[in-house]
Amino acid sequence: MATHSHAGHMPSSGKALVISAWLTGIYFVIELAVGLWTGSIAVLSDAFHTLSAVGGVLVAIIAQRIARRPADMARSYGWYRAEIIGALVNGGFLLGMALLVIWMGAMRLGNPIHLPTGPMLWVAFGGLVTEVISLGLMWKSSQDDLNARGALWHIIQTFVGSLLIIVTALVIEFTGFLAIDPILGMAFGVVLLWASIGVIREAVHILLEGTPEDTDLSAVTADLRAQDGVLDVHHVHAWTLTSGKHAFSAHLRHAEPADAARILETAYTHLTKHHRFHMVTLQLETDCLDERHADDLDVTQSMGPQAELHEPPAHRDHLDSAAPDANLERNSKGNDT
Repeated sequence: MATHSHAGHMPSSGKALVISAWLTGIYFVIELAVGLWTGSIAVLSDAFHTLSAVGGVLVAIIAQRIARRPADMARSYGWYRAEIIGALVNGGFLLGMALLVIWMGAMRLGNPIHLPTGPMLWVAFGGLVTEVISLGLMWKSSQDDLNARGALWHIIQTFVGSLLIIVTALVIEFTGFLAIDPILGMAFGVVLLWASIGVIREAVHILLEGTPEDTDLSAVTADLRAQDGVLDVHHVHAWTLTSGKHAFSAHLRHAEPADAARILETAYTHLTKHHRFHMVTLQLETDCLDERHADDLDVTQSMGPQAELHEPPAHRDHLDSAAPDANLERNSKGNDT
């Protein structure tokens, strides 16, 4: 017996992504032109960092638009996971950029060069303006949207890059300490490395059907077990379709067939309203089916007292034609549990 919910709304970051892509793209063209005009390696390097941010935002936009496609016979869950794949691509992109920045900083540290500070400052201040606007647009939606969060980190990368250019230019101008450029660059590379690993880890967790991080599966199972008329809860599963959209399924054993409609409505309402699941599928049973072939997927068998409650019905309720009387007696004991 199954039912579906459309509760919970994932904030749309489409407009913020598009505006950020335009702003960052226009700034890249300007920064590249200034870098070529002045011959500044620092400015050219930051221009390519900006280009990576443009690529990251474009990946997020494409993934988001693909995710809007409705479900079809070939993809019954729709295209939601496209956003998670986009986040994974962005995370890998960030990881590559982090390693590149650290490597370039290490190479430059052994042979620091003098940099033209004037053009560096002008370009950096111009970048800060566009990046602050983009960050303001994307910050809120990135809090519960992994796809937008991956793109946000690309914008943060260019924002911090602009700040580092300003600090580098001022330090070189007033102290002549040329090594400040690779030192700050490597430090920022470590920050990028940490951010990329976080995005990749979360994306992989979702793609592996991991339990949502904000869901306490033991507490959800306990709530269902405490419901009046429910004798047993097993084969509990919770996973994420895409950021902000969680799904849940479970098997509920109850005593009387007449209680089915009430139990279903109560459980469904509690799961969608209190636990905020976007989609809920519940199987109601008066006798547990033989599911020994899927015991390795039943986490309730390792939930302490629940394991003791679950294992007997799952196994003893299976009727063996060779010993019907014994099985009927075991079923009777199971219903008294």
